[in-house]
Amino acid sequence: MTGRHSVAVTALLLIALAGQSSGPRAELLFRSAQQVNGEQRWSPVRKYSNPSDIAYPRFTSNDVPVPAEEVRVFLSGEITPADVASATVMIGLLESGKQKIAGNTVWLASNGGDIDAGMELGRMLRDRGLYTLVGKDDQCLSACVFVFMGGERRSVAGRLGIHRPFFPYTYDTPDRQARFRHLTRVLREYIDELDFPASLYEAVMLVPPESIQILTPGELKTYYLEGISPSSEDRLDALAARRLNLSMREYLLHKATAPACAFLEAGLGRCEGKVMEASASGGVANDPQSMQKGRTVSAAAAARGEAAERGPVTRR
Repeated sequence: MTGRHSVAVTALLLIALAGQSSGPRAELLFRSAQQVNGEQRWSPVRKYSNPSDIAYPRFTSNDVPVPAEEVRVFLSGEITPADVASATVMIGLLESGKQKIAGNTVWLASNGGDIDAGMELGRMLRDRGLYTLVGKDDQCLSACVFVFMGGERRSVAGRLGIHRPFFPYTYDTPDRQARFRHLTRVLREYIDELDFPASLYEAVMLVPPESIQILTPGELKTYYLEGISPSSEDRLDALAARRLNLSMREYLLHKATAPACAFLEAGLGRCEGKVMEASASGGVANDPQSMQKGRTVSAAAAARGEAAERGPVTRR
């Protein structure tokens, strides 16, 4: 690690740890797509936890069913169990046809939070087949990574950082070590359940809780954090083959020589090039209409020592 990179990561970690005791938590938020003078724009931020923000009429004034509202969803700030409740509301709106998520993607910008809530959110995203993305000006650290892992497809243009989880309390108990071993078993099972390699668990456990390891592009690929996991790819390949009326062998032969994304789109997957283009365009941190402005930290901000939202915490 270069000296300059080390300074930036150290500053980022100190900011994250210092932020654990202050600052309001963020929420699972959304904005709706609107056409203004022929251009698509995004509405002000709304909250899944606010009943007035999710109240939808069933019919228009002409008794026509109201079409699904296209929304952009993002999670920014400290992850808490309340976000699981908000995600339950979001999924209910998707299943009822009241909302549809633009690009099928949830944008993430968080320094961490509750590991149990993070894993539960990850499972919910995976069950729904949603994608996760970290924009170029955003970062996803600690427990946020477990939410990110839930994306069926995943893309990182910003920073993804891991470390070993820890208990936030200092008092000793007779079963403290046993509880920590239970935590590590739960983490290992989660990584296996979502079809990530065992090496990811080992990488997480090797980083002490007072540190943050920002993963390189090569590491993101090695741990399946960039792209798609093998079992998900197999399922989508089979779906695409059925849609194209091909055998798996025929489909894979065509996929190997097809233009980028052609067969992904045939299987209703997502073009990786388009994903990176979207993530490189920014994200939560530089969203001028986002209520989360100032609650996330870019790499440059970390190096300058600017304030951040609450940092990586593990609660049990």
